[in-house]
Amino acid sequence: MSFNSESLPVELDGVSYLVDARQYGRTTVPALREQRDTSGEAGENALDTSGAWTRSQTDWTYGAGQTHFDLADSDRRRFNTSVGVDVWTKGEVSLLPITETGANTPTFTTGDIITQRVTNAAGTEYLYVANGTTVYFSSNAAAASPTWNSSFTMSSTVTSLASDGQYVYVASDSTTLPERALIGSSAGTWPGSVEDVNFIAVAAGRLIGFKDNSIYELDAAGSKASSSLDYSLPLGGSAWVDVDAGPGGIYAAANTDDTGAIYHIGVNSTDGTLITPTVAGELPRGEKINAILVYGPVLCIATNKGFRTALIDTNSNGVTIGPVIETGGEAYELEADGQFVWWGSGYGNTFRADLTRFTDTLVPAYASDLISAASATAADLVKGVTRLNNGGSPKLFLGVVSGGAAVLQRESRTGEKVASGTLNIGECSWSTVAPKLLRSVTVRQDRAQYTFNEPKIDYRQSSTTYNHNGYWYRGNPSSAFLGTLTFGATNDANVTDTLTLTSGVPADFTFTTQSSVSYEFVITMSRDGSDTTKGPIVGDWLTFAIATPSRVDEIILPIVLRRQVLTSRNSGAPATFDSGSIFSTLRQRMESGVTLTYKEGTRSENVTIDRISMSPDRLSDDGAWWEGTLTVRLLTVPS
Repeated sequence: MSFNSESLPVELDGVSYLVDARQYGRTTVPALREQRDTSGEAGENALDTSGAWTRSQTDWTYGAGQTHFDLADSDRRRFNTSVGVDVWTKGEVSLLPITETGANTPTFTTGDIITQRVTNAAGTEYLYVANGTTVYFSSNAAAASPTWNSSFTMSSTVTSLASDGQYVYVASDSTTLPERALIGSSAGTWPGSVEDVNFIAVAAGRLIGFKDNSIYELDAAGSKASSSLDYSLPLGGSAWVDVDAGPGGIYAAANTDDTGAIYHIGVNSTDGTLITPTVAGELPRGEKINAILVYGPVLCIATNKGFRTALIDTNSNGVTIGPVIETGGEAYELEADGQFVWWGSGYGNTFRADLTRFTDTLVPAYASDLISAASATAADLVKGVTRLNNGGSPKLFLGVVSGGAAVLQRESRTGEKVASGTLNIGECSWSTVAPKLLRSVTVRQDRAQYTFNEPKIDYRQSSTTYNHNGYWYRGNPSSAFLGTLTFGATNDANVTDTLTLTSGVPADFTFTTQSSVSYEFVITMSRDGSDTTKGPIVGDWLTFAIATPSRVDEIILPIVLRRQVLTSRNSGAPATFDSGSIFSTLRQRMESGVTLTYKEGTRSENVTIDRISMSPDRLSDDGAWWEGTLTVRLLTVPS
């Protein structure tokens, strides 16, 4: 029978039926289940999911490299990327200082630049800088007008600097012999028969020299200390590149056929001499080492692929090398201070890692750090990174090879902030692929930035009259940022809404009909317009979203199931039904879970049968099955 709503009002799976309108029902099924929170303390899980869904963040100290903010394995203390912001104080994101070229800074030539912190026995701190054939030094490099002196002028390009706390040692390429001078003095000659090396370093109180693929220990006269360490890498194309002291000896790095290896140099327990290097660990094929730095049990490695850490086994002296952090590309120089290690990279960037926080096995928390003000192209390479204590006010210095020229940049001495910085939080999906509509965001500044009315009024003073319109006992906190802050959200359709925020005041997004599975969040901070040393300090952010999943209707369909059913509103020819066959067919459709076409009136949609229930009035005349009301629970299938 063709469907005719005037005759039989509904059609299911191609069959028209009469229904008991008094029992018919249609209801939208709730999209959100009832939530039960079993955690021991209040949090986002305790909020009613039938309202707005929340996401928030109060800590960023586990660093960058997380593309999705809230997946099951995500860490809410991480983010995707950052530029120009400091994330290393718990509960704060603030602008980093600028870098600048200090007054009286020497004019450097083309080529690499080497920076080195040196401290003499009296505790005087120096910054040594080598470029081309000349070595410069300053004892007040962080001052407004530092004094620079020329220490060495070599006959060939300087390749390394080292110090033992008394002398500064300088090595160069070609056949020029290394030299030394007392710290803070002009060049002096090195007495004795100096060994020809093109790299020199101090490690574990010993003077180590490299010459291409050969390594030596040098004595106070610059000669070979003994023959015990005399060792040459077996392949001619090999070269030693760096050395540092470790917990169980000395670790050296070498490259062979563009592949790096870490060697351990032990100490002979009988006479204290150094013994032949042995391989402690190797990098993957094609990854070369630029520099190494040992920091406690952790070996830091700068390579042509990025930055790695390795764990030193103090029993075997071997190293377990962790994954490479490729953000920023090639890593050049390393520097450590406190819990942090810095490395230089391209585009004038430095990066910082926290060796007390690890996000995965041998992967420390890291983030972008200072950026050279000289330039910011791929050719701007930070080849030198040195951190001066500066009388308890540490400053970072960057040696940058920029466009073929070398420049020395320093962290702003006045604390001037970068003009703006960004924090890309990553994709936020509320841990589901169901669509949702982003409603609002609130960002609060760190409470230290709140200002209060002054002077504070003590109402215990007899001369003070309380005026509720004009006075606040504790002061009125200002919600204005020092500078400006924007919060941007980009949906799956690449539509972005960016809001300029006031601290602690919710702002509504303009997304109205554009539901999205996920949103990418970006915070942009700009420094104060009148005081360049100040800028916003973000303490937390909070977003609200409304779930907009495809909705499902529940249809309670009471089918009048008799052998004969009147049509055309009880005035037409009766329709004949085999009640038993219809029951069996619909039950089979339910068990198979197939999608059926359902029509009522002028509406047509896809449904599945969830449940059936038979309420009999009588047994059919042939005794085959019941006649009565067959109640079918249908669930619509979202288009």
